[in-house]
Amino acid sequence: MIPPRVLNFRGVVALTFFCVAGGAYGLEDTVGAAGPGLALLGILLVPWLWSLPTALMAAELAAAMPEDGGYVVWVKRAFGRWWGFQEGWWSWFYSFADNALYPIMFVDYLTYLRGDMSAVERWIIGTTVIAVVAVLNLRGTQLVGRLAVMFTLLVLAPFLVFTIIGAPHVQLSAWSARTENIEWGLLVSVLLWNTCGWDNAACCAGEVRQPGRVIPRAMVTTVVLVTLAYLLPVAVGVGVDHNWEAWKEGYFPHVAAQVGGPWLGTWLTVAGLISAVGLLSSLLCTSARIPYALAMHDLLPARFAAVHPRYGTPWVGILINSVGTALLLPFSFQEVIELNMFLYALALILEFAALVWLRLKEPEMPRPYRVPFGLPGVIALSIPPVALCVISLSLASWATVFVSGAAISLGMGIFWAREFSLRKARERSKESATA
Repeated sequence: MIPPRVLNFRGVVALTFFCVAGGAYGLEDTVGAAGPGLALLGILLVPWLWSLPTALMAAELAAAMPEDGGYVVWVKRAFGRWWGFQEGWWSWFYSFADNALYPIMFVDYLTYLRGDMSAVERWIIGTTVIAVVAVLNLRGTQLVGRLAVMFTLLVLAPFLVFTIIGAPHVQLSAWSARTENIEWGLLVSVLLWNTCGWDNAACCAGEVRQPGRVIPRAMVTTVVLVTLAYLLPVAVGVGVDHNWEAWKEGYFPHVAAQVGGPWLGTWLTVAGLISAVGLLSSLLCTSARIPYALAMHDLLPARFAAVHPRYGTPWVGILINSVGTALLLPFSFQEVIELNMFLYALALILEFAALVWLRLKEPEMPRPYRVPFGLPGVIALSIPPVALCVISLSLASWATVFVSGAAISLGMGIFWAREFSLRKARERSKESATA
């Protein structure tokens, strides 16, 4: 059973928005790591060096190959089964870390309303959120897309009010300030993490109506939306609250309370809870398509491609990803971000390599949207994000490198075990045919 094409332009924009941003929540650590000057500079530069190139790369490849699984399909077509599996495995593994960030964020924002909680309480609440989102995902991509549209409006509304009320109180001199001790690793990781995920939305390309037209338009629209949703609240917030070293994940409601009173802080907190649910919902939706795509391309056993008989959703991927996400809840926000970004950077380098190589290997492949200026344009587009990926990798801690290396090694072993199993099955089939 192939999932139906149910996502329209609004649904793709909202799904992409929540795969990438979900509001300015989570950006607070950039201010705490380096101060407002570098944080704002990063927010201004990242769309040109990272967001737009990645969105255009995903737009070209997803429009040309509108299948569920996105980057698994692209890399396999470009480089074959080995690299196709590695891309899927790395992306699937980091998706557990990525998804776990949002139940953690949900609980962090909930503490603003009800105070500190024990580790057991945090895990129970986070697991409950995961279970609810898993049920919604099981009901289908169309429901996830509609909820994403509604969540987008609910999340952006308080930030708009915060920006309007706070703008007259901004001290412009604050925009150039910086902290004494700059944490470059945290600054880069959080900036890139807050603007990654453009390729994740393409994992649902097989469920988009008129993908060749809708996906490119949706990607560009969302780049603009995300940039404004980040820049305006942060610019106002740092101009009002100058205690920049206190800016950590979950700090926005405190700034909002200073600007408009407790009611605005509470509203922003509630929107933060909605944002966390929307982010988890969208990313569970896309990440569950990774094992589905690997199985559809015979890179994992066929049971991973099983879909719900009524809703047509990959229920095995949804279940596995939900359980894996729950297991990572005890870790801190910063620890999970770094692990997520290391594997994401490796996978993204491979995706840009596929973009360039497919232009050389299959120049005549139908491409409803093409990155402009031919092969030189594609290469020029790829250089900034690949360079940022390399920088991000170089700043990773040894613990992150060790865990990521173990995950990569495990993936290699699983691939060869799968290939061995397939070879034995073919040999048995030949023996049966000749018997």
